[in-house]
Amino acid sequence: MKKRTILLLALLLASALWLTIANAAQEWVPHKTLSFGGVVWSVAFSNSAANQLAIGTEYNNSTHNLEIYDMSNFNNVNEKDFLRGIYDNVYAVAFRNGWYEVAVGYYDHLAFYNSKVGTVLEDEGDVVRNSTTYIYGLDYSHDGKRLAIAGFFDSILIWHTDHQNGNRRLLRSMATGRSSYSVAWHPNGNILASGGFDGTVRLWNPNTGVNYAVLRGHQGSVRDVAFSPNGQILASVSHKASPGVILWNVNTESKIRTISGVASSVAWSSDGNTLAVGQWYSNGDILLYNPNNGTLKQRLDMNSSVLSVDFNPSGRLLAGGGNGKFVKIFKLITINANDVTKDGRVDINDLIEVARNYGKTGANNADVNNDNRVDVKDFTAVAKAVNPNFAAPILAQEGTVLPFTAEEIQQWIQEAKKQGVDAEGIAALEQLLEIILYQANPPKETALLANYPNPFNPETWIPYQLAKPAEVTVSIHSSDGKLVRTLTLGQLPAGVYQDKDRAAYWNGKNEQGESVASGVYFYTLKAGDFSATKKMLIRK
Repeated sequence: MKKRTILLLALLLASALWLTIANAAQEWVPHKTLSFGGVVWSVAFSNSAANQLAIGTEYNNSTHNLEIYDMSNFNNVNEKDFLRGIYDNVYAVAFRNGWYEVAVGYYDHLAFYNSKVGTVLEDEGDVVRNSTTYIYGLDYSHDGKRLAIAGFFDSILIWHTDHQNGNRRLLRSMATGRSSYSVAWHPNGNILASGGFDGTVRLWNPNTGVNYAVLRGHQGSVRDVAFSPNGQILASVSHKASPGVILWNVNTESKIRTISGVASSVAWSSDGNTLAVGQWYSNGDILLYNPNNGTLKQRLDMNSSVLSVDFNPSGRLLAGGGNGKFVKIFKLITINANDVTKDGRVDINDLIEVARNYGKTGANNADVNNDNRVDVKDFTAVAKAVNPNFAAPILAQEGTVLPFTAEEIQQWIQEAKKQGVDAEGIAALEQLLEIILYQANPPKETALLANYPNPFNPETWIPYQLAKPAEVTVSIHSSDGKLVRTLTLGQLPAGVYQDKDRAAYWNGKNEQGESVASGVYFYTLKAGDFSATKKMLIRK
């Protein structure tokens, strides 16, 4: 089949129907890009009730270094500059579960911000007490009562944040001997993990301050750590590739598996089935892994070192930001193979994409049946998904000239049959053949033709032809003039409606579904301004 022909056929089958897609799969697609004036250091989603995204950035005169976005409409709802006077960067942000409260780490200062009304709840100032350091990691415990702090200082801090039962204050300082990039709470709140500059992952008892395990395996500093939703696995990532990602068994404190490649950020989906890893490379992407076997599921284009990633609570949005000075938000959509363009719907654009790739071999989204070749099978499969009924009135509109012959189309139909294309798929090509035949010999006038068979019992077909598109009805009356049945055929294109697949069909029953008696009946065709009546006979 010629590529130019397939492309034209795709363009002419212009039905943009949305479908409920069977045998659906899921895939992440770009959803929104938010641009900023500086490096994006940290992103964090709120709980589902607030439905917000907090973004910590490098200070720039054109944008604020803390931005709060409403995820229902991507509007900026609040923003604030946290200025230290040395490096005016917000390196870390974290939402408190169940609250419009964001912890903000800017240089060596800690602040608490109300993301709903845009006010600073409290600014603790220099919590590190050392002007040569800065806060790099923040994480609230799941109950929201404690905040863990890591950074360029030799301890992990735990801050009391349950201000309803006392002022915010430092609860505990746990000495590490080295600086730490990241902290993460276990879901049960009884374990705290930290990632260190020395390449170690440390497990702490936050209630006693005891460092009860040191996990070794990374060759470079550990940039981020995150527990799986069920708390059984701890993921850690490093900017050195050997290895870049390690999954640890929390109970045995041993490696489950390693994944190569440098990394700077990590996050788990809410169902625990996807691990998002932000690459450290200057042209890095977000890699989505299956944590159960370590296989790569999908690569999300960032083309930037990805310093922070986070899933929203539902697990259907994923945000990533970094040196590219933007945040990209990806959305999990339901798709199937017929969604060639991967935009979450099957429409004319997918047909066009198959046409553009017609005849190509190898891996290709347009190869919907995965036989390593884009051919007539792929085209007819997508055509059926676009419109199962193949109702394409535009094909027969006046002025539409198709630049191929009936012989060509007949050859394609034969090819499709040889390849085992099903009847519905072949019907797409047969409909095109009907249109070509109509164009070769179009009806010059609208006409009502004789029904067949006649006499009949109990069913008959009523053929007609349309010289131009029209709204068509066929009404059936008894010999005494009473209306028996109305067949509403809808808006139809010009053409010949003569065979059983296209002619009006009457099953010999009235509007109540009762079989009518033997006798003479009259049928009337109305098509726009045209009207004509003929006689038929039921003989039982």
